[in-house]
Amino acid sequence: MKNGIMIRLVLLVVCAANFYAAYLFFMTPEIIADIFQLPPLDNVHNYLTMIIGALLSVFGLGALLAFARPRKYGTIIIMLLLMHFMIFLIDVIVLARGQMPWEAILPELVYFLIVSTALVRWYPINAPKKEEKKPEEPEVIKPEVLDPVE
Repeated sequence: MKNGIMIRLVLLVVCAANFYAAYLFFMTPEIIADIFQLPPLDNVHNYLTMIIGALLSVFGLGALLAFARPRKYGTIIIMLLLMHFMIFLIDVIVLARGQMPWEAILPELVYFLIVSTALVRWYPINAPKKEEKKPEEPEVIKPEVLDPVE
């Protein structure tokens, strides 16, 4: 039962984080440049940032749906796991290339690693059903009936 509560807690955190990030990316893309210490965004980058916000809102809705019924929507949890792990890998690559300062990328790197680990750890697995053992009935030997004609 504890696994069910923990996966729901993780999915609730993922849902809230995705909706918050979606709001930042979709409604205020210029704040993203400030957070990640990037130069001001032009119109094309604003557009692409807003697309990322729309995608993050879809991931947030998926987390909300999986929150409601984790066992039924296990594939959504796998999708969220892959999303978080891939963004973690992107952060590692960006950090290794020196494209962004580590102070800006480290908090999100840690978040994506923790959430990926938590989604794997508390992934809802259906417990095998215990089969009821029926008492075996003793085999009854029926006597042969001889044919009187013989």
